[in-house]
Amino acid sequence: MYLFCFGTRPEIIKQFPVMKELKKRGIKYKTLFSGQHEDLIKDFIDLVGSPTYSITNVIEHGQTLNKLFSKILIKTSEILEEDKNFKVIVQGDTSTAFATSLASFHNQNKLIHIEAGLRTNNLHSPFPEEGNRTLISHLADIHFCPTERSVENLKNEGLEENVFLVGNTVVDSFDYISNNTIISKNIENLVSDNEKYVLCTLHRRENRKYINELWDELNILSEKRKIIYVKHPSIEISNKNLSENISTIDPVNYMDMVHLIKNSSGVISDSGGIQEEVISANKKILICRDTTERPETVETGYGKLVGRSINNNINFLDMKNSGVENPYGNNVSKKIVDTLQDLFI
Repeated sequence: MYLFCFGTRPEIIKQFPVMKELKKRGIKYKTLFSGQHEDLIKDFIDLVGSPTYSITNVIEHGQTLNKLFSKILIKTSEILEEDKNFKVIVQGDTSTAFATSLASFHNQNKLIHIEAGLRTNNLHSPFPEEGNRTLISHLADIHFCPTERSVENLKNEGLEENVFLVGNTVVDSFDYISNNTIISKNIENLVSDNEKYVLCTLHRRENRKYINELWDELNILSEKRKIIYVKHPSIEISNKNLSENISTIDPVNYMDMVHLIKNSSGVISDSGGIQEEVISANKKILICRDTTERPETVETGYGKLVGRSINNNINFLDMKNSGVENPYGNNVSKKIVDTLQDLFI
């Protein structure tokens, strides 16, 4: 029995296509929701159903990473003790992914890591994600890597057994949502005038001390371009910090985010996942970071690392896209399930 563990929206975004493929083949699984992003995950119930297990009261305002981690670790351990035969599946590099990985290791469950091998080789950037994913790799039994570089990263760390190059499941997620959902009325009204806009999201922990500088950059940019700024619950934004020219909106579900990306003239973000999604949408992105664990987006010409220098690089979004093959693959979930069947059935 497989147990999918997730706590944030990006995790479920990249896991639900694998669940759908398992269900298609009549292979049973269960799900564990850690409660890390409780408000952002409700929209996925229609796609994957209500979680088999849910952890509550995980989030407290201002709590430390250690406190969050310990809550998830303890509760997950209690669930795993019910069945040592669970083959635990985690995705990415969140606190949920690392906590459930450690709980699985302590309980001697098989651990399967989706999106394995991403590295910046700087443990403090992004923080704590780089540390989380590095530690998960050394606990996991099976590694599903999105790119050849991620395979090579694991090899450089001495990890060569049960390492599989499959691509990134976000490709399947983006395609499914694009073809099977429609934009909500609120978002449709926001973009209905067909005016070109730049989509912006900022939330990374390491950028919080620079957030006012980034907002100043956006305020200047808003004098020349329409900006739709999607707020994030981890940053308490006050509208007085941003120009009234900027359209600030509350967090949107993934269905609306896909449509916002597809219809934008480009993206400004420090998000990891959006660096992958823009390629599926054939859009460019200014990456407000100094490093990236997804260098393929930069190398294919779709992304540019700009730190906090947005306006000096804004013309990058207007450059013609390269039209290269998506470095994150295709039919990824099928490849993952094919491999799981070869290994366990």
